Amino acid sequence: MVLNSGDAPTRGTDTDPTALARQFNHLDPAIAEGAYETLGTIRRGCPVARSGELDGFVLITGYDEIREVAQAPDRFSAYVDGLGAAAVVTEMREAIAPMFETDDQHHHQWRRALTDFFTPAAAAAQEQYVRAICRETLQGLIPRGAADLVASYTQQVPPLVIGRVLGLAELERAWLSEHVRALYAADTLTEAHQIGRVYADFLLGQIRERRGHPGRDLLSCMVTVEADGRTASEDELVKMTMLMVAAGHLTTADACATAILRLLEDPVLRERTAGDAELLGLFVEELVRHEPAVTATGRTVTADTQLGGIPLSAGDRLLLAWGSANRDERHFDDGEVFRLDRERSRTPHLGWGTGEHRCLGRHLARVELRVMLEELLRALPDFRLQPDATARRTFGVTRGVAALPVQWSRR
Repeated sequence: MVLNSGDAPTRGTDTDPTALARQFNHLDPAIAEGAYETLGTIRRGCPVARSGELDGFVLITGYDEIREVAQAPDRFSAYVDGLGAAAVVTEMREAIAPMFETDDQHHHQWRRALTDFFTPAAAAAQEQYVRAICRETLQGLIPRGAADLVASYTQQVPPLVIGRVLGLAELERAWLSEHVRALYAADTLTEAHQIGRVYADFLLGQIRERRGHPGRDLLSCMVTVEADGRTASEDELVKMTMLMVAAGHLTTADACATAILRLLEDPVLRERTAGDAELLGLFVEELVRHEPAVTATGRTVTADTQLGGIPLSAGDRLLLAWGSANRDERHFDDGEVFRLDRERSRTPHLGWGTGEHRCLGRHLARVELRVMLEELLRALPDFRLQPDATARRTFGVTRGVAALPVQWSRR
């Protein structure tokens, strides 16, 4: 399933922010390379604007406006039909995924139940496993001298990690990794639906097994959680698990690919961060501010209201452009510039989200990204883009790189 791609220049030359917003479609491959320039023009002119694409939605690009929406679940519901991050799961569209697509007390009950699996301590406990996977994967690449680091590295590690957190056995993690990567690389909707059905059946089998024999893993916890006096249905659990895997796989893989491209483009930055775990941690945080992996999530207006002086009606769909918020000149000096030495602002960046739906897995993502970059820089110290290769940025529900064809000295 092609969620985002980018191999064409920004569509059109219109610089009128309202006109740009009207034709803005985050899933259009044509916007990928210049997405943040376009969003910046829209944000400076109309941080709340209407788009006529994708059956119509309201595009939110300003920091204050996005934060207001994310912190007001009584006015803006996380459930939205066919828009934003939940749209990556098309196989279970009718079900509502607990936690991801719910708000207020129902969401809080789920989040409290799952928090222990995503604390800083729980994330740190996964580091040794993440490092072992990275080393094993890179050892297999070293003799080849060349590879696409997206297909061969950044997409290989994260699904195995989230599979382990869910409680899958080693062979089951490998199966999950293979099918998840195939699902999101499918060329046609028919192919995606075929793979998706097999994938959903696999998850359903895991869910039923834990209904009868729950363990101490994340999936067992999800199966047994009671919210509003009931446990989740099978369809709800399948959709939620798909979103949990997508959150653990797609976002980390795309963030790592963006990080590698940044290091390829800036040799001085690469030299500074190699072998320095503390600097790599700062690098990851600035990367998440500058180009967050999750570029867009949706909300639905639940009652007539206003945002940024613009009237909204119940049922309006909103698209929150998180990366645009992090570049808002009202809060970030030189927000368009990547700076490793950026001082921490009183205004927190929104790369991990904000409000009750702030990224639950952010501590694990930080560990994975740091370790993946540490091990890559250690194993392939002189990796570089192959001659005449072009790294194509992607933009859609997530921000990443389509491919990173690199080469290095064999040893």
